[in-house]
Amino acid sequence: MNSSPVLVVSDDVEFIREFVSRWEMEHDAPPITVVSTEMWKQASLIGYALIIVGFLRQNSPSAIASNFHCDTTVCVVGEPEKLSFIRNAHPEWLTFSEQPGWPDTLLSFAKEVLRRVAAEKQAREAELICLEQHRLATVGQSLLTARPGMVNALTSLLGNADLLLLSDESLSVGGMEQIHTMHKMALRLNEILQRLSSLANEMELSEPESQRETSETHGVPLMRGVTSD
Repeated sequence: MNSSPVLVVSDDVEFIREFVSRWEMEHDAPPITVVSTEMWKQASLIGYALIIVGFLRQNSPSAIASNFHCDTTVCVVGEPEKLSFIRNAHPEWLTFSEQPGWPDTLLSFAKEVLRRVAAEKQAREAELICLEQHRLATVGQSLLTARPGMVNALTSLLGNADLLLLSDESLSVGGMEQIHTMHKMALRLNEILQRLSSLANEMELSEPESQRETSETHGVPLMRGVTSD
C-alpha cells in the first residue's frame, strides 16, 4: 500500500462512491480521508501528499485554499464554467472537468502524484544516507592518517612502561599499579589500531570486486588498462 496519505473534500456522495470507493478497492490504494465542507475546518490539512476537492455545495475550493499546505498537490473536479475561475486564481492546481472518463483521468494523475512524492522521499533518504556515509568515511580516513603517529606514541609508551616494570628501582605500590594500568591500556589501544588496519586492508581488497559488481549491475564495462606502443 502507498503510505502517502490523501485527503478528499467533497459533499457529493456519488463522487465519493464513483471515485474514492473505486480507488480504495485497489491493492496499492493509499490511506484516504474523506471530509465534507462542514467537517474540513476540524480536519488537519497538514501532512497530506494530495488533496482532492470535488463537487462542493456550500463553498468553492478557493474558500478553503488558505488551509492547504503549500507543498501539497491539489486536484479539483467540477463543472467547466466554475473551473475557469479556479485556474486563474490557482494555476498551480490540477483541474478536471466533469466529462466522460474523468474518474480514470483523475485516478491516473493521483497515482502519478503519489509516485512522484514517493520518489522524492526516497531521493531525500538516499541523500541523507550518502551524507552520513561520507561523514563516516571522512572520520575513518582521518583515523587511518593519524594511525602512524598513534602507533609511534603507543610504542614509546609501551617501551617506557616495560622499562619501568623491569627496572631495579623501588617503586611504591601505587606507582606500580599505575604503570600496570598504563601498560594494559596501551595494549588495548594497540589492539584497536590493529583491527582498524585489518578493516582498511579488507576494504581495499574488496573495492575492486565491489566496483566490478556495480559495473555489471548497471551494464557498464570495466575500464581496462591501455598501453600504447
